[in-house]
Amino acid sequence: MAEKGAKGFSLGKGAVPLKGKDDDSTKLKKGRKVQFEDEESPANFSSKSGGKGEPLKGGKGSTRKEPAKYELNVQSELPKNSQCVMDCEAADILQGIQEQMIFLSRDPTVKLPVSFDKGLLYAKAGGRYSNPKAVRKALGTLKKYGVSDGEICVIANTCPENAEEAFALVPSLKAKKNKINELLEEVISQLVTLKLPTEP
Repeated sequence: MAEKGAKGFSLGKGAVPLKGKDDDSTKLKKGRKVQFEDEESPANFSSKSGGKGEPLKGGKGSTRKEPAKYELNVQSELPKNSQCVMDCEAADILQGIQEQMIFLSRDPTVKLPVSFDKGLLYAKAGGRYSNPKAVRKALGTLKKYGVSDGEICVIANTCPENAEEAFALVPSLKAKKNKINELLEEVISQLVTLKLPTEP
């Protein structure tokens, strides 16, 4: 709710009254007030009479920013010499480590963190495919069209039912839609045959 000042200036919700030469702390409600259009554009303010508080047009902040393009930046956040793996691949890797623990447990210097078991359970729950190598091979055909490892892993982990669902789940693929739409439909059809049966 806007407050009206003595001179007809208005203050929108959350704005701070400005003090002028004739203001003091006892006359705070009669001070000059300013309304900002939004937090990102403080240059758009109004001191219009009548207390309407309408923002002025044509200031520095009057242009709206274009929405950011969707990009999947998973790989840029990973350390060097590392790669994205699908949940089903992670489950295989962690399962192999767990099987080796029989031999590794004899060495007192080798200890797995408590989080290892949680990671293995998560990867097994998320790994929805019976043959990770076949999944990687099927999705690998998309790489020649600019699909990144991160995007491939997200497709595998989310198990979309068709290309449209994949584009919705991985918005960064939309820029490549014209090139990969038909191939992606074929790949997703192949992935359906590799899925593990779902438990009731």
